[in-house]
Amino acid sequence: KIYLISNKPQFFNEIQRGLSPEVLHLFDGSNYPSFSKLVNDCVVHCPTEIVIIMSDKVRPRASHIQKMISLLEQGHGFVGMYRLGFFGFKKQLFRQVGMMDERYVGGGYEDDDLYIRLKEANISMYISEEVDYLKSRSSWNYALSRPHYLQKWGGDVKLTRVASRQMSEE
Repeated sequence: KIYLISNKPQFFNEIQRGLSPEVLHLFDGSNYPSFSKLVNDCVVHCPTEIVIIMSDKVRPRASHIQKMISLLEQGHGFVGMYRLGFFGFKKQLFRQVGMMDERYVGGGYEDDDLYIRLKEANISMYISEEVDYLKSRSSWNYALSRPHYLQKWGGDVKLTRVASRQMSEE
């Protein structure tokens, strides 16, 4: 199933037109405490093994969906065609590495956290920026998540390039 996670339903029709004949489903992102919680709830509600999630800032085409599914079938554990703005995976991935860390309250750093956990588990990632993305200000507050990220990974992994796990997944 393909989900648009957004609190801006006015973008749904435009994005659906670009994806036709693929069927898009709106997952209301209003009032969520974190991006991680939003993704996790979306995964739990998804009836299919393959989950594709996108932000209202991306403008993929049906060919991107087919490429994503093909890459997953070829063995990639995670496919992000605009990082965590447009990504897909099989539910088995979360059964293996755990769900998104909901302790990143306010949003932010959950993408870095997931990438590190995928690397820890030696899972193949396909990450690109090949889908059109409309740059705009994020509604998430990254300052709230930074302390958890630093505590969990023993410092700023982006700077040190060394991840040293300090706490386990919940």
